[in-house]
Amino acid sequence: MGILAGVGASTHVDSATAGGSAVREALDNLAVPARLLVVFTTEHYDHALVLDAIHAAARATPLLGCCTGGLITPAGILPVGVGVLALGGDEFEVALAIAPGLSTTPTASAEAVAETLEAAHLDPEGERNNVALVFADGLTGSLAMDTAIQSAAAVLGPLCPLFGGAAGDSLNYGHTVLFAGDRIMSDAFVAAQISTSAPIGVGVHHGWRPASRRMAVTRSTGNLLYELDGRPAIAIYRELLPEETITEANFREISRFHPLGFVQAGSEPLVRLPLAVTDEGALSCVGTLPGDAFAYIMQGDPASLIEAAAYAAERAMVALEGNPPAVAIIINCVTRPPLLGEQRHTELERIRAVIGANTPFLGMYSFGEIAAADGPPAFHNKTVAVCVLGRGDG
Repeated sequence: MGILAGVGASTHVDSATAGGSAVREALDNLAVPARLLVVFTTEHYDHALVLDAIHAAARATPLLGCCTGGLITPAGILPVGVGVLALGGDEFEVALAIAPGLSTTPTASAEAVAETLEAAHLDPEGERNNVALVFADGLTGSLAMDTAIQSAAAVLGPLCPLFGGAAGDSLNYGHTVLFAGDRIMSDAFVAAQISTSAPIGVGVHHGWRPASRRMAVTRSTGNLLYELDGRPAIAIYRELLPEETITEANFREISRFHPLGFVQAGSEPLVRLPLAVTDEGALSCVGTLPGDAFAYIMQGDPASLIEAAAYAAERAMVALEGNPPAVAIIINCVTRPPLLGEQRHTELERIRAVIGANTPFLGMYSFGEIAAADGPPAFHNKTVAVCVLGRGDG
């Protein structure tokens, strides 16, 4: 039988109706008993009613997911809706865990989740392929997110890479939630380990290019960048973009088109989005900044961002080594659609062309992407990440 998948989505305004409609469509498309549900919603719903409707149809099927800034579905990009991905078949095992306290005790939260997955002993001999689908509250702070990712990775090890994203909303920065089973939490970390004999592929890419010379990071701490080449970082922005008349008030609007890129060996730069200028003149960024690094101010355009999305899908597909794809999960930064405009639909079509027009998929617009490019998992900004599960030998 292998791994099978079905996807459903609903934009109905009623919470119970949307949840019930989406899960029934997913289960009908799956056509075998479901063994895992991945659920993405937007902030417009009563999430308890959504989950009640899903559980009524899917009964005790393990479930995880989160609130997002929008859905990526076979029906298109949905700014409002509920999406459900149902996985079934005989080629995989699943373990699920959730823990609160991400903002205050990120290490303990992530380790509790990872240790619960480890205790399930899905792959005691290390002979199968594994991935941990992880979602975290994107409003708890990027430093906590980085800490949690590294803590979970340290427990699970390189044979169970992390893939997922940060829960959020449609850039209102208000409130978000995560789901695991019948539990709904904020300020939490949730994961599902999938262990399978089928191949698993992951690709992550962003498409941003240097707009400045390479500069040394001469003063930074945590997520705060003070100086590049010994000068205030905000002064570098003003020199590079003199026509913008950059102020503390308009900096966020400008920086979304010109994030920072930190040089990484053997990979494209790690993007960090500066959101604000502090009273001390530092740039407050989304995510921990690499130490002793070189950085660029970056630029992008719709063409480069779309090509990056296709490349991420290609990298994921290559890892399947010819095995047919059973399903894809897409994590896309919530800040990319405003940059792409109507071409956001082209971005999705390019991904579908790579994974196969008939391959089931579900995706979310996130407050940060969690994936490994080359090396350990990282917390990414303004990036597209694609995970593809092969069908296996069934």
